[in-house]
Amino acid sequence: MLALAAGLASAVNVWASKLLVARLRPAVLGGTVHLTGGLMCLALLPAFGADLAPAAERLPHLALMTVVYVAGNGLYFRALAASQLSEVDLLLRSSALWTVVGGVALLREPFGLPSLVGGLLILVSVTLLARAPGRWRFSAPQRLALGAAMLFGAGNVIDKAIAAPFHPLGYTALNLVLTGVGMLAIARPSRAEWLAPALWRPSAWLVAATFALTQLCIILAFAAGGTAGDVILVAQARLLLLVAVGVIVLRERDRLARKLGAVALMLAGIAFLSAGGAG
Repeated sequence: MLALAAGLASAVNVWASKLLVARLRPAVLGGTVHLTGGLMCLALLPAFGADLAPAAERLPHLALMTVVYVAGNGLYFRALAASQLSEVDLLLRSSALWTVVGGVALLREPFGLPSLVGGLLILVSVTLLARAPGRWRFSAPQRLALGAAMLFGAGNVIDKAIAAPFHPLGYTALNLVLTGVGMLAIARPSRAEWLAPALWRPSAWLVAATFALTQLCIILAFAAGGTAGDVILVAQARLLLLVAVGVIVLRERDRLARKLGAVALMLAGIAFLSAGGAG
């Protein structure tokens, strides 16, 4: 249920981010909403009797987490700016595969025949989406989205591996603040970008709050005993929501049959991965 809540919050987040990224530099938007969401979490720590004490013993791990999430979100926001919502989120959902692979390799999580079938279906899904008249290769925005998916998969495994000693809200705060600071340090926003009206409207606060809620729900799900694989797989509920929003609300109906076929393969692959993890 926690992972499902993360998926629903993430769906709201991606939709709101898509509306904002057309008016703001992707790295500036990403860095600002991460930092804002992290500061929201920090402000709530005293109310939960939580602190950041474990961070002193986890500095190398937190540094690795920061590098992975800064790189992943940098690619993600660029892909979101350059791609249709229905298409970019489908490619990002391949993070389920990379999360499971990382969980198996580093955390000794189970990987059976269903997981293998699921992985193959996901690879077929993203390849089908990449297919266009006259080419069998990924476009530049598609490569950005796939790169982000791989990095997010690695980030999910890192979260599972190092979050246990922290209070979930404390780890969420560190994750978001460090990611936001890292992205803004690279982007180096101008004064005009800091003062852009879109950055201070309710929609930007909504993105920040839903980033925080998504990450918190995932860390709580890990704390409740979820594996890296099954927690992230359940969160894939957002795929159907965002593809529906893209196709119905944003009218992204070009190559519709191909998109729907890729979605069906992706969902089947996620289901097989989940069955493999349970086995």
